[in-house]
Amino acid sequence: MNQRHSIKGSLLIELLVVCGLIALFLPFLVMAMARMQERHLLAHTYQDQHTIKAAIDAHIKAQWERLLPVGCVIDESLFLTIESGVSPPIRLATRHIQKDSDWVKGVDYGLCRSSVTVRTNPLETAMTCHWKAGNSAIFSSCESHYKGHIFSESRSKSLIQLDSDLAIGQSGIIQSEEGFYWYLSEGKDGWNALWRTPEESGNSLELWNGIERLAIFPMLDNNQDGFVDTLDTQYGRFPLAKLRGLWVEYQYRLSHCKIDRDVGFQTEYHSMRGETWHYDSPCQSVGNQIIVL
Repeated sequence: MNQRHSIKGSLLIELLVVCGLIALFLPFLVMAMARMQERHLLAHTYQDQHTIKAAIDAHIKAQWERLLPVGCVIDESLFLTIESGVSPPIRLATRHIQKDSDWVKGVDYGLCRSSVTVRTNPLETAMTCHWKAGNSAIFSSCESHYKGHIFSESRSKSLIQLDSDLAIGQSGIIQSEEGFYWYLSEGKDGWNALWRTPEESGNSLELWNGIERLAIFPMLDNNQDGFVDTLDTQYGRFPLAKLRGLWVEYQYRLSHCKIDRDVGFQTEYHSMRGETWHYDSPCQSVGNQIIVL
């Protein structure tokens, strides 16, 4: 009988010891598991950051890789405008442009493009594009270039009226041209977004939500030797004949970031214009890229 009580007492002591050890180590175990979850979430956030940056780079490239017309010679009267959001153009007077970011005015050349030989004016081509009657077009050859417009279009062909009959007999490239403004403004969900507005008329289009800051710098070939010799940090109008590329800097936000502020940290980025950007990593980050034109 005494032996049975002794065994029960020993089991009770062992149980108390086990409970004490669990009580002692449980907070450390919970803390370790929480840290593992935080690290996993942080790694997942950085992976999302990399994916979103790659997508933004691809989208910006798709918007601006056609800022130069195709041709042997670029018209010296053509320019790309880069300005500060502090000085918005009249066309965007009703838009709330981000003041600490840049805006761009340029032309998207060649979304529709084809090789042709001009035999008549208007010229007929089998191109089926997004364009409509009245839209602008340009014909470029190694001898010259001529403005024009879409006279009529259908599913099977387009009739393009050139401004001069001197193009008749020449072979070259016929391409569309659409002027746009690109800028940052508040998006539909309240965050800043990249927008595009037609130069003359038409509705604005939200391109990418979550881009919070934008800076654009022209890469110029001033001596026309085929190599970039200047990255211009000033604002103004830049001749397309000297434009070889764009250096683009942007700050962006992850829309569904769940990292606590205690886990994140504030980071600085020094822009090519000499400005210092402050952002909270990893829910915010900075990207940059070169767009070759």
